[in-house]
Amino acid sequence: MNHFIALNDLNMQEAMKNAWLGSVQTENLTVAYTDMKAGVEIPMHQHPEEAVDIMLEGKLEMQVGEVSSILIAGMISIVPSSIPHRARAISDCRVLTVFYPKRGM
Repeated sequence: MNHFIALNDLNMQEAMKNAWLGSVQTENLTVAYTDMKAGVEIPMHQHPEEAVDIMLEGKLEMQVGEVSSILIAGMISIVPSSIPHRARAISDCRVLTVFYPKRGM
């Protein structure tokens, strides 16, 4: 296992139009790095893993359950297991997401 990884070295895949995703998995968790262009919408969905989204750059509208907020760099959103959530990039965004337990990506 490589213990030191630069975000620029991740193998980024276009997950949807104008949104790229790279990830690292450990035995117990997944760390995902998402680069989205303004206007990208991640539709309402849910998953069994808990997720913590850390805004690195940009402005993102996030809805978790019935609650919405605008996130900017330095803010965090917490998505509990199996709670419906969605996101919309208001500007170009970079987000780091930690999933526990690890996702079957």
